[in-house]
Formats: sequence, structure tokens, C-alpha cells
Amino acid sequence: MSGLPAEGSTLKKYASGLLDLRILGLITVLATYGLIVLGGVVRATDSGTACPDWPLCHGQVIPPAETKVLIEFSHRLVASLVGFMILGMALQVWRFYRHRAAMKWAAVATVILLAAQVIVGGITVGTETAAGVVAIHLSIALALISLLIFIAAGAWTEERPSLSSLAPLSVLGLAGVYAVIILGAFVSQTDAGLAYPDWPLFDGKLVPADSQAGYLHYVHRVVAGLVGVVVAGALLVAVRRRASSPIVWGLAAAFAAYVAQSLFGAANIWLDLATWVRIVHLALASAVWAMLVSSVVWAITRPEHAYGDSSLG
Repeated sequence: MSGLPAEGSTLKKYASGLLDLRILGLITVLATYGLIVLGGVVRATDSGTACPDWPLCHGQVIPPAETKVLIEFSHRLVASLVGFMILGMALQVWRFYRHRAAMKWAAVATVILLAAQVIVGGITVGTETAAGVVAIHLSIALALISLLIFIAAGAWTEERPSLSSLAPLSVLGLAGVYAVIILGAFVSQTDAGLAYPDWPLFDGKLVPADSQAGYLHYVHRVVAGLVGVVVAGALLVAVRRRASSPIVWGLAAAFAAYVAQSLFGAANIWLDLATWVRIVHLALASAVWAMLVSSVVWAITRPEHAYGDSSLG
């Protein structure tokens, strides 16, 4: 029938859409990670209130050429660009993948989280970067990049995702890293980063001082240490179960980054919260999260090829 497109044309269009999502997905994940790091730069340089209004900055579309103002404004500009990229991914999923329920609902969730992130971003300015609001803002960002990684990975496989291949230690590691990052946000926003002058002890002791900042700092460090053990355990289990190379390498990279991130956490104290150290500390923490998520997503989206021995772990 002449009114219908040729089968070859339809397949070509589908293949084009598949390729577009693969490329767009990878770029968007990287851009979102960069945005999270840029948010860390805003916090480390105390630029969060440099633009006292939202969405304008000092009531202007083009803000004053001041360092902190430009840092905060650049974060907003990059966030806008990444937002459109996320919407582009959701549109591609809706056009070419809505027959796959997991990807379709992941795309819907990204749009909802994106809207929430925009709203919370405005609230962050209105509350002058209150610790709780900043933590929510960061938690949404972590959830967003996780969904984007899932969608990007899904574009590279036709296998049906399955949660049965999840390793408990990997899931526990994810939960732990999430908690450490959010606790870190509270430590930063409540000026508890230098509650103790030494590391790994706490003012020369094993127990914290009797203060809110001291307890918060103490919990952050203790949880970070425990989570490091869990991540190491997840890597060991993956090796023993003869997991596929992407899972093993992802966990290995996550553990290496976690060790580096812990050392930069100590450097925060040794160097009196030097700005560049704070930035690297958060960048590494976000990298650990993305690597762990990537390993878990690989196992979910390729359940038949995740592990060589399912009797362990």
C-alpha cells in the first residue's frame, strides 16, 4: 500500500532513534555528573547565595561579573542545558522504547525528578542554602543520574531487566554511599567539617565530643568507614562469582575511588577545608556513586550474562 512507509524505511528510522539514544544517553550521563560536581564547586566556594533571587540573578538576565555570582550563574545555565538533554532522552524513550515498560517508566520518573529538582533549586535559593534543602537537592541529583544510567544502558541491550541478579552487598554498598554523600552535605552546610582537628581520631580520642557538629562529623566518618568495607566486600564477591568484566571493573573502580575519596576527606581536615580539596572530595564521592550504579545496572539489564557462578554471595 502506497500510503504506508516501506518496512526498510521504518527499520532505518528505528535504528536511527536507537543510535541517537545511545549517544545522547552517554553524553547526558557525563553532563549530569559534571553538573553535580559543579554544584560541589558552588558549595565549596560558598557561592550558593551569590544570586539572591531565582530564576533571575540580581534581577538581571545577565548577572554582574563577580566570581561567586558567575559560579552560581554558570551552575544554573549548565543545569538548564542538562535539563533539556534529559527531556530529549525521555522523548527518545517515548518514541522508540515505550514498548519496554522498565525504560518507559524510568523516563517518566526522570521527568518528574527533573521538575522536582528545578523546584527544589529555587527553594534552595529562597532558604539561603539551608542544609536540609541542599541535602534534598543533592539526593534528587543522585537519583536522576541513576535513572539516566539505567536508560542509557537499556539502549545498548534488548535483554529484559531482572532484579534477581542483584547482589545484596552491591545494593547495601549503594545505600551506604548514598547515606555518606547526604551526611557529607549536612557536614558541609552546618560547618561541621572541622569539628575535630585530627584524622582518623577525634580530638585524639575514639569517641566524639558532646556537640551537635561533633556527633554529625563523627557519624559521617564512622559510616564512611563501614561503607568502605561493604564496597570492598561487594568487589570480592563479584570476583568469586566470576561476574562479567564490566561489573568487576566497575566495582574495582568504585573501591579505588572510594579509597581516594576517603583520603581527600582526611585532607579536608589536614588542609583546613581547602576549596580544591572539598571539590575533589565531592567529585570522587559522586564518581563512586555513578560507578556502583553502573555495576548494578549492568547486572540488572544483562541478567543472563552477569555472573558465572550464582551460588555465591
